[in-house]
Amino acid sequence: MLTRFVETSSLFQGKLMQVAKRQYVQTIRKKSFWLATLLFPTFIIFVSFISGYTSTQSEKKVKEEVAKVDRIFVLDESGVINSDLLQSPYVVANEKNAAIAEVMQDQADAFFYYPSDLATGQKIEVYTQDTGLISYGRFDSVARQLLQTSILLKVGDADLISLYAAPIDVQTTYYKDGQTVSLKVEDFIVPIFSLVIYFTLVFMGTNFLLSSVSEEKENRMIEIVLTAMNSRDLIWGKIVGLVGIVLTQLIVLISLAGVGLWFTLEKLPFNIDLAAIPLDSFQITVSLFFIAAGFLMIAAIMVGVGAAMPTYREAQQFSSIFIILAIMPVYFVTLIVTDPTGVVARVTSYIPLTSPLVLLGRSALGGLPAWEAIVGIVVNVAYVVGAFYLAFRLFEIGSLEFNQKLSIKRLFHPKISKVE
Repeated sequence: MLTRFVETSSLFQGKLMQVAKRQYVQTIRKKSFWLATLLFPTFIIFVSFISGYTSTQSEKKVKEEVAKVDRIFVLDESGVINSDLLQSPYVVANEKNAAIAEVMQDQADAFFYYPSDLATGQKIEVYTQDTGLISYGRFDSVARQLLQTSILLKVGDADLISLYAAPIDVQTTYYKDGQTVSLKVEDFIVPIFSLVIYFTLVFMGTNFLLSSVSEEKENRMIEIVLTAMNSRDLIWGKIVGLVGIVLTQLIVLISLAGVGLWFTLEKLPFNIDLAAIPLDSFQITVSLFFIAAGFLMIAAIMVGVGAAMPTYREAQQFSSIFIILAIMPVYFVTLIVTDPTGVVARVTSYIPLTSPLVLLGRSALGGLPAWEAIVGIVVNVAYVVGAFYLAFRLFEIGSLEFNQKLSIKRLFHPKISKVE
């Protein structure tokens, strides 16, 4: 009996590793795999650069436009504006409608109107030409600054005026449970790294699994494979191969990030002490579990969807529903970050597809008590088991259905035979 068990286990491991090896080699040989792996960080860097560059250029353009002004009418009915400040390009206006007409005829760049009820209404009226969307509000800060400087001049204290214009450094001390809390960049390295691994596994890696199952079903290669092994060995082999694929991606991405960090570490606006990165064994263990749970849940869904749909295109369209549901917490991330123990955070912690990501985020934010972490682990184990049950069932019934989608009625029909 023991000998037979060992032989069966060896055969199972042998078939599983053959599938895993084939899945791994077949994927990393594709140019699309390397393009996706290398283009992902390139795309992020490119978007960040373009965003930063356009923002800088927009600010620069607005400042240049403001610097070019040569005529701004000012009408002060509040009596607050200091007349000594109304030097060029400011021009004192005598009548509101006349000044507005000057702006409308492009004879002046802007008109600032300070009404008599400024103290109670707290409103300044600004009139200017429309020179494009990017220039909207360009004179708002100028009109506000003129008012604030006038108020300070009325105080008459040169030191106060100097203090108002100085760049004030604010130092904040945080406390938690009666202890001082120091917030450092190093504290966020492990949480950010965990989220990067999660998104790489769940949203980049599982797509390879979906395409593998769908394409093999579509070109009927799966018929040949299932004559040599049962469906469960095939699924587990593909998942093991997928883990290897994603690990390869992570190694490449981490290597590129390490090289980039090495050359830019001294140029960063903040210092990172790699030796000061806190390594909490409980948080790391919990994070690894939720990463694995999220990956296995989505992987099982991809297997099921790939087997249930007739073509890869239909499978891809249908699977996007589950991907959107899995990233749903991103849309209300502000609520989770500001209150990781609030109602929204706790409810989404136990919804099947959102649970791993929310619990991972709450753990990183320090808002996941030990008892909730244990409950979350138990719940996610149940979700993963349920997901794999449905995946196996869908694969067993739908993998050889080539002309139609698998119906829910057939999925739960007890007399449907399994593919062995």
